[in-house]
Amino acid sequence: MTSAPHQGLELLEKPSLRLVCASPGPFITIYLPACHPGSADSPRSPRLKTILRNAAAQLEKRRYQSSIEELLAPLEEIASDPAAMAGAADSVLFRSPGFVGHFRLPAPVGERLVVANHAHISPLLPGLIDAHEFYILAISRKHMRLGRWSGGLCEEIPLPPGVPQSLVEFGAFDLPDHDLENRSASGPSAGQMRAIRVGTSSDREKDNDYLHNYFRFVDRELRPMLHNAPLVIIGVEYELGAYRKAAEYARVFQAGHTNPDHLTWAEMGVRAQEALAATRQEEAGQALKEFRETLRRDRVVSDVRKVLEAASDGRVHRLLLAKDAEYESGEGDLLNAAAAETIRGGGEVYVLDPLQLAGDGPVAAILRYSKPGTL
Repeated sequence: MTSAPHQGLELLEKPSLRLVCASPGPFITIYLPACHPGSADSPRSPRLKTILRNAAAQLEKRRYQSSIEELLAPLEEIASDPAAMAGAADSVLFRSPGFVGHFRLPAPVGERLVVANHAHISPLLPGLIDAHEFYILAISRKHMRLGRWSGGLCEEIPLPPGVPQSLVEFGAFDLPDHDLENRSASGPSAGQMRAIRVGTSSDREKDNDYLHNYFRFVDRELRPMLHNAPLVIIGVEYELGAYRKAAEYARVFQAGHTNPDHLTWAEMGVRAQEALAATRQEEAGQALKEFRETLRRDRVVSDVRKVLEAASDGRVHRLLLAKDAEYESGEGDLLNAAAAETIRGGGEVYVLDPLQLAGDGPVAAILRYSKPGTL
């Protein structure tokens, strides 16, 4: 996000964080709660101006070589902009010589100023939204619905043209599996489908085959519009299992069993995020297992400075970081720096409970390749 800050706040997501980490430092990072603890009526604008004065003092102490006034100018503009300071969401501001960004956060934060060589991103990682957008399919044989989550908002969108909203509607033109194999991905209109040969009587006699054909048809028609975005399915246990069995789309994730008819789209959005977060934790567990079990010990490292060196070289494929861990030095928080460099290099960062990493230290890294000259 490099556009003028007064144009509105975007939710901080993984693609935006990559842009932040790709920019060279030094960085000013400011976490700004919507309300100051113990003073709910304290406006953000004066608080931010006070923080900026402290930032100027820190930059002077660090002997920043360029103009401090020029570096802080975009942040002063934000502090003086009523639109940028409005709203009930906590936010984070990033500023480096080549980047300025002001983002809305999905979870509360404490007020904090960090001036360092890297953007201070560690507190953001546990709640970071992995995808810019994802879709939610509220599965029901009586009323199939589709939703889209984007920028923190979840709302219903139309199903693709020609997709029946219920199993009863689909029954008018149900197809056996072998006919579905020959259909195009885009699919014809509903009017065209009524002219297609119906399935065999044995298909219609078996509810599970009927449901399988319906879900497989929905899966085929959804695929072109999803563009490889995650699809989270919400429904009762039997129908979730039937959909997973029928679907061929690779990025289908499953939320907890529930009747979606009893949930609002906002509630389904929260459940979908929880499902994606759980999947992320499963990936973290697999990465930790790989770190501990790989026979190529030259491809793993847990020493903090060696991890940072590898991340700066672009060699870290997966970084495992203990939640809330810090490793301060004269250069700042080295664990945060390793996370920022890993993201800059296209690697993945996973945050785990400190107990999961017990015995391995606060950080562990799986490398793309070992350092030249290393056995």
